[in-house]
Amino acid sequence: MNKFKYKALLKTIAEQIDLPDNAVIADLGCKDAAFLLAFQEAFPGKIKSAVGVDITDKWFKDVKYKKPIELKVMNCSKKLEFDDNTFDFVFTKDMFECVPDKDFLVSEIHRILKPGGIVICVNCDWDSVIYNGENKELISKAIHAYAVTKQPWMEDLDSWIGRRMYVFFNKSKLFDSSVSVYNVVETEYIEGTFGYDLSMDIAWLHKENTGALSKEEYDVFIGNLQTAQESGQYIFSKPYYIYKGVKI
Repeated sequence: MNKFKYKALLKTIAEQIDLPDNAVIADLGCKDAAFLLAFQEAFPGKIKSAVGVDITDKWFKDVKYKKPIELKVMNCSKKLEFDDNTFDFVFTKDMFECVPDKDFLVSEIHRILKPGGIVICVNCDWDSVIYNGENKELISKAIHAYAVTKQPWMEDLDSWIGRRMYVFFNKSKLFDSSVSVYNVVETEYIEGTFGYDLSMDIAWLHKENTGALSKEEYDVFIGNLQTAQESGQYIFSKPYYIYKGVKI
């Protein structure tokens, strides 16, 4: 787990879960199954079955996994292809914002959880992400443009999903709900950090000709971050809202 970028976040999540023996768990929107692999390590000997699903298998090919992990292609906007009362624990990260009918997905998660089962959904709140730099307007524009511009595989996009997760679940009255925040704070702009990786991801706005951010603007944005690093003024912060629900 030493190379797992989300190790501190995982620890915060794991502290909120009491998995039974022979637990059956699922990650909806699992991408490369990194969290399933990390949960296996965090709960040694506890997990009987771990199912990861994503809308495409393009992330699966390089995943080194074996039983109890199983990966499936599944559209989480539709009825989930699982029986009622299947899972002890359901996990999602950065997926809910892409689903059009969030109330339906809440009801589906309730259906597939066992009585007393736990769901944890982790989502960023994009209006609370910050970089420090000289050009406030451009830095804010770059973050906001990335937050609100839909990528081709997205069916929906809600940049406020972090603050809204509690609302979607709590209003269903299907769960005992609580919410906490894990905040990433970094003071170095170097490869492998959250802030650096996000700045590289933002490049797709000009590479895909979205019109939301030009190549020239992107280059100035990156220059601002590099200058802040060199002058000792760099800071990056990104809040992850952790919703926890226990099936009623």
